[in-house]
Amino acid sequence: MTKSKTIIKGAFILTLANLVTRVMGFMYRVFMSKALGARGMGVFQLIMPIYMLVFSLCASGIATTVSACTAARFAQKDSGGIGKILNASLFISVFLSVLAGIIVYFGADIISGKILHEPDTMPALRMIALCFPFMCAGAVLRGYFYGLQKMSIPAASQIIEQSVRICLVYFLCDAMLEKGLKYACAMAVMGMACGETASFIFTLAAFVPHKKALGRGTVLTDGAAVSTVISMAVPLTLNRGTASLLSTAEHILIPQRLVLHGMTNDHALSLFGGLCGMAAPLVMFPCSLLTALATAIMPAISEYNAAQNKKAVAKTLNGALLFTAVFGILAGGIFITFSKEISLAVYGRTDIAGILRLLGLICPFLYTQVILSAALNGINCQLYIFKMGLLGSAISLAAVYFLMPGYGLHAYIAGRAVSVIITNRLSALRLLRESEKFDIDIFIIFRCIISAAFVCIYGAILLRHLESGSVFVSCAVILSCCAVYFLLLDALGVIQIDNCKKLF
Repeated sequence: MTKSKTIIKGAFILTLANLVTRVMGFMYRVFMSKALGARGMGVFQLIMPIYMLVFSLCASGIATTVSACTAARFAQKDSGGIGKILNASLFISVFLSVLAGIIVYFGADIISGKILHEPDTMPALRMIALCFPFMCAGAVLRGYFYGLQKMSIPAASQIIEQSVRICLVYFLCDAMLEKGLKYACAMAVMGMACGETASFIFTLAAFVPHKKALGRGTVLTDGAAVSTVISMAVPLTLNRGTASLLSTAEHILIPQRLVLHGMTNDHALSLFGGLCGMAAPLVMFPCSLLTALATAIMPAISEYNAAQNKKAVAKTLNGALLFTAVFGILAGGIFITFSKEISLAVYGRTDIAGILRLLGLICPFLYTQVILSAALNGINCQLYIFKMGLLGSAISLAAVYFLMPGYGLHAYIAGRAVSVIITNRLSALRLLRESEKFDIDIFIIFRCIISAAFVCIYGAILLRHLESGSVFVSCAVILSCCAVYFLLLDALGVIQIDNCKKLF
């Protein structure tokens, strides 16, 4: 198999695994929300930024370094060098993760009380601290397989992690709920910890047959291997750690600033759980399709950019942005119009309908951000992506800190809208400098908006004349709206159904 076919096969496997795990993860969140309620999801969501921050600081940059070094030294047939790089990376990552685990475990009472301002998170913090070494070691080993283009191992490990997590939580949920909410949240975190451990064991078992080949001689010394890992991983870790730290601060501050807005602590935590644990994942779930599209266009744009074919870069980007606009405007219209029906169908409750409606307003901009980031990755603008991420996080964080006490959740949505619009605009300007002019005709956007408005009004009227409260009827009406929308755009010349078939 040629290298290009290997890369395409690997991208396909990862995309498929990503779609599967996203569906599994979304169904898991639905189950969790029904079991824990909005406040329980709020407690759970307070733990996740700590988890992601530790991963960013202890594993993310090191795993990327292992992937890059493995690919480079595999091309040089230096198996011994790969082994030394991998050993150094595992040592550093596991050492840092054990240190982080000790800090979180023994400092759980301080973190929960003084930083998170939620004592119910203490058992969950201690539970999650136990899985840090397994999480980080597994990520480093997956980096090795990424470097070899053996994508089936990381893909399978993702599915195993999700499967173990879901099964454990499903069977233990009722028993833990009887003991109280904080123990139920700890149970959810225990599912994550066991999933990470199972994923690590699987990846380690897959790695064992490779270990002997990596023990061969090499000119690379142990000291040089450590130096190589540190020199490459530190900039990546600082970049990702900074972004993760800003995101963590934002999530921690939201419930606290809502309390200053006049809410009780329980109400603020419930609203936070509804926003970050239920509404936001639901709005971003359709984006799985665009993530697959982003995975597909990134290597294509990279290839065209390397060949200095700016016209091809612009053509590829135009097609992807057109599809994103068509898809995003429809999704936004549906979330705005049918927020109550969707929240009832998915979560069995309607109290997050208002949040869904607000997030639906910025749906097209959120989806466009995915494609623009993929395009910037394709033309090797990773540093620019990082800067845009920092800018967006800074704007959102400022809105949370300064405006949320006065305007509540609307301040967060407004800050998120401003941040994504500004970063999208700046990203588009950067892409314009790297390719021939690309744009989407404003009249095409207008036709999309008019078509989406028409089908949503049609669907809302149809629901009034059909059985009220039926999940099946609501789903059928929404699906019919989607079908009519695409037929309208085909008739208006915005898209062609045949082109959509080619895209898929």
